[in-house]
This record gives sequence, C-alpha cells and structure tokens, in this order.
Amino acid sequence: MADKNQFQSVLRARIISAIEQAKAATGFTHQGVKGAVLEILVGQLFRPLLPADIGIGTGQIVESYTGRMSRQIDIILYDRSILPPILLDDKVGVFPIESVLYAIEVKTTLTASELASAHDSAKDLQLNFGYLPGLRKEGKVIEKHQIEKVRTVLFALKTDLSGNNLNEADRYKKIYKEEAAYVRAICVAGREYWFDNGTHWVGGFDVDQYDGILAFIGGVSNTYRAVAASRGYPLLGNYIVPGDTMKFSSLPSGTSPILHAKCNTCGVEGDVTLDVPPMDLTINGAINIPCPHCDGKLATEPAQYKFSAGKLVSISPLEGQ
Repeated sequence: MADKNQFQSVLRARIISAIEQAKAATGFTHQGVKGAVLEILVGQLFRPLLPADIGIGTGQIVESYTGRMSRQIDIILYDRSILPPILLDDKVGVFPIESVLYAIEVKTTLTASELASAHDSAKDLQLNFGYLPGLRKEGKVIEKHQIEKVRTVLFALKTDLSGNNLNEADRYKKIYKEEAAYVRAICVAGREYWFDNGTHWVGGFDVDQYDGILAFIGGVSNTYRAVAASRGYPLLGNYIVPGDTMKFSSLPSGTSPILHAKCNTCGVEGDVTLDVPPMDLTINGAINIPCPHCDGKLATEPAQYKFSAGKLVSISPLEGQ
C-alpha cells in the first residue's frame, strides 16, 4: 500500500530505523538489554513521533491516598501540567497517577505468560489506585467527577505466534475471559495492531512495513488530550503536605465567631464556613450542611446565630438554655 502523503512517508522511515536498532539491541548478552531497547524506543521512536506536550519517562506510579506504588512501568506518557513527577534524571522517576495518561508495557518477545503479566499489571492500575478530583465549579473542587483512568497498552518487537490465523487479540481474550480487557491496545512491530473500542477489538495485520506502529502512534496522539482533560487540575499539596507527621492547629484570624459542626453519620468535625446571601439573618437552632466526606449532615450546636450582610456576627444561647 502506498503512503498517503510525504508526512507519513517520513514517519515510516523513522519507524523502520528505530525498530531495526531496537531489534539489534536484543541480541546483546549483558543484563542491560531491556534498558538499551527502552532507550532506543523512547529516543528514536516515541519521543520524535509523539506530540511535544506529552512527557515520556519510566519508573513507578504513585497515588496520594495510601501512597501505593505500582511496579516498574517501562514507558510512562504523562502530562506535567496536571501534576509534576519527581525525576531522578531526565526520564526515571515517580509519577502521580493523576498525570499519567498511558502506561506502555514493552516486550522483546510477546508470549502468553508475558501477556498475562501485562494484564495483571493493568488490572492493578485500574482497580487499586485512586485519583484526586481535579474539576472545579465556582472555585470549589467537585469531589466526584468522571475520570478516565490510565490506559495500559502493550508494545512488542516480536511474538512467539506464527501464521496469520493467530492474532494477539484472540490470544488476549482467552487470558482475560470474563474480566475486562485491562490492556487497551496491543502492537507487535511489523506484524499486527489491535485496540479495544469498548465493545470490539479493532485492528489487523500489517500490509505495508510497520503499518501497525503508525496506527499505534496515531491512536495515542488522537486520545491523550481527552484523557488529560478528564483529570482537571488536582492539588499538588495532597502529595507534599506532611499531614501524617506535622500536627496542624488553627487560630481565628479575626474577631468574628466561628461555626463548629460535627457529622451525624461519619463523625468528622471541624470549623465550617457558610455561604450566606449578603443580608441580615437570624437562625434559631442547629445549622445543618452536607458533609463533604459522606452522605450525612454536619450539624452545629443549637443556638441563636446572627448574620449581618452575610457574615456571622454573634452566637448566643437560645432562650431557656
């Protein structure tokens, strides 16, 4: 099949060069073979061909809630504008999961056991890692919004399958069976490419040299911005403020009285601020507001609460108390 345009022709030439170098590196006998292959794929394939605003690294993914860390991920595609990683050099580091768009598993030779291992790793990322909310409305974080999780995809230099009657999508279906397809795409250089569109595996075998890699790169390029947009802008402080070791206390910054409330469901308590219209208002009794941590209500002690121009000015005992 002829190239559609000169742009694609140049990309194909670069892919051919990068893959040939990577395959040559697999012939090394020292322990650094995988590292050498990754260096070539990042430096000669993914970095030159992917959009410049995609960060590329390798390392582990971390979540803020428990500090859970993933196993070593071969290639991580991330968006630094969401949250920055902590890099040990120009590529190796620890990456907040909210900023990670794609996790790429790299295999020199794809086998059934390697495919099963990739599935388990992708499943762990999907089911066991939480994401900080990042969308805001009227300056406040929306605690629950739809987030597209990390997409795990698999890239292999070759496979132990042979013949055109066997493909990696069918082999993977036999591995995940009734589970979800946690690996979202599979590309074998010079042989085939498949992606899961939610209901079907779509793809096929290469016709021209490295068609599948062109499709793989195109698929990532077409989708990464939508994945990033779903994350919003979570707060970096959730990762770096030492809440577990540093003891925080609060002091009133002014002379106005402070509302204190406790949840009737989860028991959380603390000082609260009300959104009151700019008017004079008196409330006799307890004030109830939704709890941000559960479906319960935060309730103040019964009292007389007076507001002036929307600001709390006094708290007095109710008559008879």
